[in-house]
Amino acid sequence: MNGKTILIVDDSSTMRRIITRELEEAGYTVLAAENGMEALVMIEWMDKNPDLITLDIDMPVMNGFEVCERLLEKQKQRGDKQQTRIPIVFVSANDTLENRRRGFQLEVTDFISKPFKQNDIVKMVNKILFPQEQFPGMTALVIDDSFSVRRIISMILRRIGITVLNAANGLEGLKTIENFPGTLDLIITDYMMPEMRGDEFCKLIRQNPILDQVPLFVVSAFDDLDLLLSLFKSGATDYLHKPFIEEELLARVEIHLRARQYINQVEKLNKKLAHLASRDGLTTLYNRRYFQEALDREFTSAIRHHLELSCILIDLDFFKKINDSCGHAFGDLVLQEFATILSTRSRESDICARYGGEEFIVLLPHTNLESALLFAEEIRSSLELHVFKDTEHRRQISCSIGVASLQDHTPINEDKLVNMADKALYDAKKLGRNQVRRYSAEK
Repeated sequence: MNGKTILIVDDSSTMRRIITRELEEAGYTVLAAENGMEALVMIEWMDKNPDLITLDIDMPVMNGFEVCERLLEKQKQRGDKQQTRIPIVFVSANDTLENRRRGFQLEVTDFISKPFKQNDIVKMVNKILFPQEQFPGMTALVIDDSFSVRRIISMILRRIGITVLNAANGLEGLKTIENFPGTLDLIITDYMMPEMRGDEFCKLIRQNPILDQVPLFVVSAFDDLDLLLSLFKSGATDYLHKPFIEEELLARVEIHLRARQYINQVEKLNKKLAHLASRDGLTTLYNRRYFQEALDREFTSAIRHHLELSCILIDLDFFKKINDSCGHAFGDLVLQEFATILSTRSRESDICARYGGEEFIVLLPHTNLESALLFAEEIRSSLELHVFKDTEHRRQISCSIGVASLQDHTPINEDKLVNMADKALYDAKKLGRNQVRRYSAEK
């Protein structure tokens, strides 16, 4: 059993029996009523509302439309618009456009025409109560001054895994977008609304560079040709006339969302490729090529705005001996763990890179010489105390560091800044290693 209860309302005992058998075989608990009045009495006395109602339209005593009206009225009396509404599926031989229009206004979820094929009922009920999330992680904004329309469209979208935001008019829609921290993948809006019409909303959306490629779907009762042209000129992507059939809305929406999914996948892949292209494969720090690009950018900015910029160059002392005595696998472990020491002690704005075999470089924006020296000393002392070990080896290692800064040493270009740090590193190694030296012009 799936724990869901379905109420079948039909004046035909044969139809009740057919639907009951189909749903019970699918694991649903089934209750049955032979007219609308009996169904309302059953719902009134139930401890918990049924999870879904299948409802014939043409019945004695009380027809399907009257049942929907009574349920809506009780919902309004309780003042609980969102939580207590029961999904209703009309199962009727009288499935006309006019009946669909009236059902749409009464918030009927879907229609099945009699005679129906085997498993049609179960497929529809499963789709409503156990939706397949075709578009997980995607978000849509639904804008319509009719609560009923918003509810129906939202329900359809949620069935396919879409998170839905709601607004009653264009102005409220803009505020919703402004306050939403995520990314919208679809916008569905009415045309005629108070505060701001759909075409006005479309124009404003298309002026936003973040939203200029988001599918913008207009659903409206207006079908004037000039109006439609103005909507598309305003930036609408698609149009659907009210009252709409759910299958058509879903088909249109899925086309746009699958295109959106494809674009998102391409963007993610491009970001991943860009990330891989900028990183050192062993340490995951930035590689030398990316560092050079960042150096050009930060140096230019610092010169233009008279900002501080410092550079430190690090060399692991006697690293070749580690490789020779412990093997390259242990040497790789040393490089990886040192990279972790470096990145965990850096700020988010600092740019840490593997510069060569055992050489590392860090660019420190908005950092003067004294602060850069303190940071370099912190790295040196942290490494000196760190023990590198695996199942066979246990080693400690030191490093030599050179530091240079833009304001103190006034390099003529970005490459000269790095050369100054390299000169300071050479001095640190010449004077005994395991120390930090600042650049000095003295020979």
